[in-house]
Amino acid sequence: MRRTVGNQRVGMGGDSGLTRVEHDRDSHFMPYERFDELSFGEEREPWLQTWVAAHRRMLSIAVATAVVLAGLGTGGWYLHRQSLLPSPPPNLALPPAVSFVVELCLKKNSNCTEGTIEQAARFVRGIPEVASPIVVTHEELLAQFGETSLAGEDLLKNEDEIWPTVIEGELRHTEDFAVVERQLAGEPGVATVSRYSRNFWKGTADLQVNLCGLSRLSPVCRNGAGTEAQRNAVVARLREQSGVKKVFLEDRAFGLRLSRHYQPEHYLTINDVPERLYVRLDDPAKARAAGQAVLVMSGVESASLVK
Repeated sequence: MRRTVGNQRVGMGGDSGLTRVEHDRDSHFMPYERFDELSFGEEREPWLQTWVAAHRRMLSIAVATAVVLAGLGTGGWYLHRQSLLPSPPPNLALPPAVSFVVELCLKKNSNCTEGTIEQAARFVRGIPEVASPIVVTHEELLAQFGETSLAGEDLLKNEDEIWPTVIEGELRHTEDFAVVERQLAGEPGVATVSRYSRNFWKGTADLQVNLCGLSRLSPVCRNGAGTEAQRNAVVARLREQSGVKKVFLEDRAFGLRLSRHYQPEHYLTINDVPERLYVRLDDPAKARAAGQAVLVMSGVESASLVK
């Protein structure tokens, strides 16, 4: 005996189940969706892969956006860091090395022939290779130093030994220096003849900050050469000052290049040259205050105005 419960036929009495024919027939008519749910073959595509395929464009846009944002973050940090660093020296041609200075021998000295300022000046003026020589007195040198230096009154000493009278001149050609030096050697009143370094930065910067170097003997540099961290701190302090437009770094390599250009007779190595910072302001009158703001910082030897 059989009875039907829902869609299933349940055997009663001795017939406890479906016949093979009925079982096969019911399997044949099983809905496709249910059959698919029971299928685990390789032809079944995983749901995540299906979703990715359906949203491929949206995912591509999201990934590209993430990459761009990450790049902007890294690039922004890099640009910010670079903006805090000092600029390299301007790409300008070096002016010709035509300036020279004559130190005088006005007292009895075993290394030179004693003479007068007038004698030495007459010898210098008589050399055809020299243009417009002038005598710069002790008082004038002292005034020039006081006008440009920010080091303090202790260095403004009224002593001839510290600020002796000299003769400054210009060569008609750079190669004339050897001729002038040879003609003045041993003349009364002439102690030494050397090239005089004009400031490459005149007209480009208003303030010069000398950093402690390896061979600096200044008492404020007793801890040795300044570090990169100290230099960066000085640059940051300068940027905070009113009117500062640009901060340049004259590194040791560029400083050595200038030294060899203006004073090729002096043998220097890169360790003999300190780093310097040069600052351009919107108003040169603000340079003194900017320089005084960094004078007391670690790694700073001195500061002066560029004139």
